[in-house]
Amino acid sequence: MAKSKTKKALALFFEWNKKFFQYTLIIYLILLLIEIIWEGSVYFFLNINNMLIFILISGIMTVIFQKNIIENKKENEKIDIYYYTLILLLSIIGAIVANYKINLIGNISVIFSIIIGLFIFLLSILILKKV
Repeated sequence: MAKSKTKKALALFFEWNKKFFQYTLIIYLILLLIEIIWEGSVYFFLNINNMLIFILISGIMTVIFQKNIIENKKENEKIDIYYYTLILLLSIIGAIVANYKINLIGNISVIFSIIIGLFIFLLSILILKKV
C-alpha cells in the first residue's frame, strides 16, 4: 500500500513538473522575444537567465523520468491542415524576427531570413511526422 501511494505521488509530481516545464518555457521564450525586440525592457525588471536554470532542471527531469511519450500517442493520429498552417505561420514569424535582428548586414539578411524560415518549417514538419 505504501508503494502505491509513493507511485501515485511520484506520478503526480512528474505530471506537475511536466506542466511547470511547458508553461515556464513558453513564458521564457515570450520574455526573450520581447527582450530581443525591445532591448532592456525585460532585463530592467527581471533577469530571465535565472529563470533558465529552473527551466533546464525541470526539462531534464521531464525527459529522464517521463514514460515513453511517443508510444502513448496514437499511431494513426491524423495530421490536418491546421498543423501545417500553424507551422507556416510560426516559420514566417521566425523569419521576420531573424531579419529584424540581422538587418544590419545588408540585403543578404533577407536571404538568410528566408533560409531560417525554411529551416524552421522543414524541421517542424519532420518533428510533426516523427521522421
